[in-house]
Amino acid sequence: MGGEILRQDLSKSAEHSGVYAINLLFKERVQTPDIALLRERLEAKFGAADIVSGETALASFALPQLAYTTSDGKALPPMIMISACEAIKKPLADGIARTQFWDIENGAELLDSLPFTVIVGDFMARGLEPLARAGMLADWLEIALDLFPSCEAVYFQPSAKLLLPDRLRDNPYGDRGASRFLYGGINIRYFRVDGTNDRVVDTLGLFAFGLADIQYHFRDLGTNAMVGHAFNTALYQFENGEPIKDGNTVEGVTAGEKWSCQYENALIQPARTVLDISAGAYAAGSR
Repeated sequence: MGGEILRQDLSKSAEHSGVYAINLLFKERVQTPDIALLRERLEAKFGAADIVSGETALASFALPQLAYTTSDGKALPPMIMISACEAIKKPLADGIARTQFWDIENGAELLDSLPFTVIVGDFMARGLEPLARAGMLADWLEIALDLFPSCEAVYFQPSAKLLLPDRLRDNPYGDRGASRFLYGGINIRYFRVDGTNDRVVDTLGLFAFGLADIQYHFRDLGTNAMVGHAFNTALYQFENGEPIKDGNTVEGVTAGEKWSCQYENALIQPARTVLDISAGAYAAGSR
């Protein structure tokens, strides 16, 4: 994995969307629960769930208690959806994504061994605040995993993160409320820059909530330290309404060390805005 030379395409943009899709993956085709059971589970969690579509191919429900106000003053409820189980017709992850399955050994092989998927997620949800949307998605995913005990893996399309269901059920951030969704909702990626000693660590997934991902271009510093810094910074930005501004500083990996911050275009695809954090003496090009 580490020695593969990758070619990227920065013409592909990642955008804040009203649709968030998650693939539940299976060895064999499964039956989608009937609409009455789905509504019962949703009402137990969200208080109300209005059926928008009871179609087998794609069922959807509006969640009125999470309604947000649109720019023209109307209250609009977000919706959650679930597809029928279908055969996967094209690969879920591109070449770059397949090098970043850090949470599962032989993740690409596992992905290719699971030919069936049920898609769960939301739509018309862009207007929700990030924490509200993440909480809704986390609750919905937990319901879905309970309904599909034979699920073998979960693939988060915006973050390109692959996780085992049991890891999600035992979410290490389960005590962080809505932010627990970031366990799957962001991926911390790691790249070496070919022909140099430079490395890049970034997050992928915050863009889906209308926030900037985090990026570091550095050398001569342990990767694990930077990965931890990236996740903690992402959590801070997510939970506090993205308070870090251009020109602000954050504490580095050593107490008292200050690293400067600047919003700019991502170095690694997909094209999107990132908060670039210059790692002080460890920043690429600093010496």
